[in-house]
Amino acid sequence: MTTPDRELRLMETFVGLLSDHQKDFEGFVRDVENVRYCHTPIDGQQINRCEYALRNMEIRLLNIHNCIQAGRFDAETLDALVQTKHTWASMKNRVDSYLGEIHQIISQTSAALRPVRESLVA
Repeated sequence: MTTPDRELRLMETFVGLLSDHQKDFEGFVRDVENVRYCHTPIDGQQINRCEYALRNMEIRLLNIHNCIQAGRFDAETLDALVQTKHTWASMKNRVDSYLGEIHQIISQTSAALRPVRESLVA
């Protein structure tokens, strides 16, 4: 099997599992929202999960972009890919925003607690 054949098969598999990827995307957003709105504690493990979700979103967006660019799908499938890409890009932007807010909350909390920590050490 040549590399282009394998790439095409992988793209076709990716497109075939689009609804599963959509569920994953929704789960990624939900995980980050839970941290942002303090339903889940903001700790190192949760921050890592959020960063993991963002990286996965970026990879899947890249995959869908490559599928669109390949031009090997019929018009109906291509339309679905383009619509999905726009939806996912919007969801990723929300996650980017949430992560920015999470890091801001961490910074503000650290700054607010600094005098307390210093007084405990002194």
